[in-house]
Amino acid sequence: MILVYSSFIFITNIITTLYFNYYLYASWFTLLTITSVCYHTYTNIYTKIIDKFAILSIILYGGNLLYTKKNNRNIYLVIILFMLSIYIYGYGYIIQQYCHHPNLRIGNKYHCLLHIISCIAHHLIIFI
Repeated sequence: MILVYSSFIFITNIITTLYFNYYLYASWFTLLTITSVCYHTYTNIYTKIIDKFAILSIILYGGNLLYTKKNNRNIYLVIILFMLSIYIYGYGYIIQQYCHHPNLRIGNKYHCLLHIISCIAHHLIIFI
């Protein structure tokens, strides 16, 4: 249930992107919030695929926006946070730790942390 609640953190990204007139980015975050809540409420293959699509869309759009701001020296923090999320989720999958820990309670806490890290990183992309 913690993952349903932590999914709502992306509402802050929606508000921020709307404030800064990134309407397409706001749409992607709206989709991500909805799919994340649905996936963590009704976990099945269909909600997982739709949620992964929303995640990939956010990564690509945010990455493209970051690339357009590449002359800013503050992008290094965003890159570090992105690498941290890859470590926690991707490498964690390989070694069955972090988000993929055998103890579901521990895995969910790391997944919640992943939501927070992603939220912060995308706020930084907007603010840079």
